[in-house]
Amino acid sequence: MSLFDLFEARRREYERKKRLDTAGKLAVGSIIGAAAGILFAPKSGQETRADISEKSKELAQKGTEMAKDTAETVQFRAYEAGEAVKNTYQDLKLRASLKKEDLKDDIEIAKAKANAIGEIVRDSGSEIKDELKNVGDEVKDAAKEVGQEAKESAKEVKEEAEKSAKKIGKEVEKSSKKIEKEAKN
Repeated sequence: MSLFDLFEARRREYERKKRLDTAGKLAVGSIIGAAAGILFAPKSGQETRADISEKSKELAQKGTEMAKDTAETVQFRAYEAGEAVKNTYQDLKLRASLKKEDLKDDIEIAKAKANAIGEIVRDSGSEIKDELKNVGDEVKDAAKEVGQEAKESAKEVKEEAEKSAKKIGKEVEKSSKKIEKEAKN
C-alpha cells in the first residue's frame, strides 16, 4: 500500500467519523422528539410511563448495538491501517534493496570499464595512466557516496515508516479509548 493509499484511508476514516457524529446527533434528536411526543400525548400517566420505559429500553438497546458496531469497525480499520503500514514498510524496504542491487551492478560495470580503460592506458603511457588513476579514485569515491546516500535514504524511509506506524497506533488507541468511553456512557 502506498503513502497515497494511506492518506486516502485516513480521509475515509475522517468522513466515517463525521457520519457517526451526525448519526449520534440524529439519535439524540429522535430520543428527545419521542420523549416530547410521549409526554404530550393524551394518555394516562401510567400508560405514558410505560411507553417511556419501553422506548428507553429500545433506545438503550439500539445505542448498545451501535456502539458495538462502531467498535468493530474501528478495530477493523485499525487492523487495515496496521497492515497498510506494514505493507508500505515492506515496499520501501524492497525498493531500497533493489536500488542497492542496482548500485552494486553499476559499481561492477564501473569497475569493469575502469579495468578496460586501465589496459588501454598502460599501452598509451604513464601520463594517461596517472590521469586514469585519478578518474578511478573519483569513481570509487562517487560509488561510496552513492552507497552511503542509499543507506541513509533507506534509513530515513524506515524511520518515517516507523513514525507513521506509531502515529497510527496512537490514533487507533485514542479512538478505541474514545469509543469505549462513549460505549460506557
